[in-house]
Amino acid sequence: MSTSTDTGRRRRRVRLTPVDAIQVTATGSRAAEGPVTLGQLNTMQWLGPDDDHIAAVLRVELPVPDGRSVADVVETAAVLVARHESLRTTYVRGEDPRQVVSATGAFTLHVCALGEGPWGPRDRTAVAVRLLAWLQERRDTAATTLRMAVATDEHGTVIACVAGFSHMAVDFGSIEVLKREFAGMLAHPDRRQVGEPRHQPLDQAELEATPAERRRTRAANDYVRDLARRQPRYVLALPGTSPSGESLAVELSSPAAAMAVRQVAARTRSSRSSVVLAATCAVLARRTGYRELVFPSLSSNRFERHLVDFVGSLAQGNLVAVEVGDRGFDALVKHTWAAVLEASRHSRYDGVERGAADARTQHERGMHFLYDPLFNSLVPESWSGVTAGVKHRPEEITAALRQTELRGRPVPHNGTPLRFGLTEVDGRVRLDLWSSDTGLVPRAEMESLLLAVERLLVAAAAGDLDAQGIREATGVETITRTSDWVLVDSCWVDLVELQRLLDEALAPATARAFGSVDGRDLVAYLTATDAVRTPEQAHARCLAALPGYLNVLTPRHYVLCPTAPTDPTDPAAWPAPLATGTGR
Repeated sequence: MSTSTDTGRRRRRVRLTPVDAIQVTATGSRAAEGPVTLGQLNTMQWLGPDDDHIAAVLRVELPVPDGRSVADVVETAAVLVARHESLRTTYVRGEDPRQVVSATGAFTLHVCALGEGPWGPRDRTAVAVRLLAWLQERRDTAATTLRMAVATDEHGTVIACVAGFSHMAVDFGSIEVLKREFAGMLAHPDRRQVGEPRHQPLDQAELEATPAERRRTRAANDYVRDLARRQPRYVLALPGTSPSGESLAVELSSPAAAMAVRQVAARTRSSRSSVVLAATCAVLARRTGYRELVFPSLSSNRFERHLVDFVGSLAQGNLVAVEVGDRGFDALVKHTWAAVLEASRHSRYDGVERGAADARTQHERGMHFLYDPLFNSLVPESWSGVTAGVKHRPEEITAALRQTELRGRPVPHNGTPLRFGLTEVDGRVRLDLWSSDTGLVPRAEMESLLLAVERLLVAAAAGDLDAQGIREATGVETITRTSDWVLVDSCWVDLVELQRLLDEALAPATARAFGSVDGRDLVAYLTATDAVRTPEQAHARCLAALPGYLNVLTPRHYVLCPTAPTDPTDPAAWPAPLATGTGR
């Protein structure tokens, strides 16, 4: 693998030759251990024991001012390790998970030499891309808290620097802190000091154990539990699809959308990320037929003063409820912004308690959560003040549409069917859409959704849109569903697929699924067998078979009969039941 760079005179490949592996050590102010924080526990549960998880290591480029040497990087990185205990921490899993901080931390700084010729700032991006790929090929894992690599020219000047951080140690908010401090110390050698004690993950764990924080955590768990009772199982259910096993990401890169977002944000006094999210929700609501979307998002949890420069895993997934309904676009943006803030206020919860609550909710609702469509904004800004007074003429935005790009790339499989990632709003909107299976959500569908988001943003730049204007601007049609599809408990259910579930889960019994009978939704009639004689047994079997069926809830009512009628499709033909109930 290699990368090309343009020197202004010719294009050439970036070739890296490893020349050194420097062991960097640094000693902090203490060695200690204690319980994990809520953020660490959340990450530990999410990643599991798999060090090869797609998100186990966060690899990033670190900013390097011009003219810096490897020695500068070593000295600066050592200060970071001494300053931030998370970079010297290992983790003990189990029933009583712990974080163990070592007094001394060590990591490897790999040094790679570039080929002959002038290398400078204009080459930095291409060199960093190649260096990141090289570092990934080194098979660094989550067990390694930190690895770094630099690429130098023939004079030993650092052209680019990259790092791989364990996701257990940092989140993206932490990485922004580390980038800022790294660049500042490289530029100003007098700042290369550990400085005053910081708020560390061990301190955060102690704080979270106080009565006040425990009350806050319980409130957060209650909030998440309530929204989980309205969360759909699978949002973008497209009839007639089947799994392919292939994953794909498509990125929308749109300068026009960025211009539009700035104007809408200034007009509504909302964050630019919430403007993009509002447009995304409007498009999904139009396409799927949902009036309300309840979906997972990620919160940085950096709202208190002592957490602004905190380096540790704080981010947790929360649930956001956006009621699209018949709102105009400006109202939807404000509502979305308020919904994000409310979700963020309740986003530091106990992962173990949430897991137990989710299990109860799934049993009661007869479903398994897929936690989609995940929306993750990596845009650091939160408020709209920086966008005030920005005004682009409509023709400028329209002309910028010629620069829109859609790029597809293969990605590792992950369990979330649909995932949006907002990575930039300055200069251009960069919005990623991941499909975990292109057989279920094809590339054409992904591109259609992304372009619909762009169209809606551009249309809203000129002024507010009412509900009809939003529908016209998106240019997408609601999914066409036959009478075999019913909307039950915030989920679209395919009765044909439900029948297949019953046939598998309840065999050898004769079973028949009905959309509704006598005012009850999703009723299953079945013959009793030695293995299934109660609604509870029937429900347990259906839940066990459910993971293989996306567009399905288990029946909400079971009717067990001694025999099946000649025509099992007629609920009135079934004989008097032996037992009935929800099975919950």
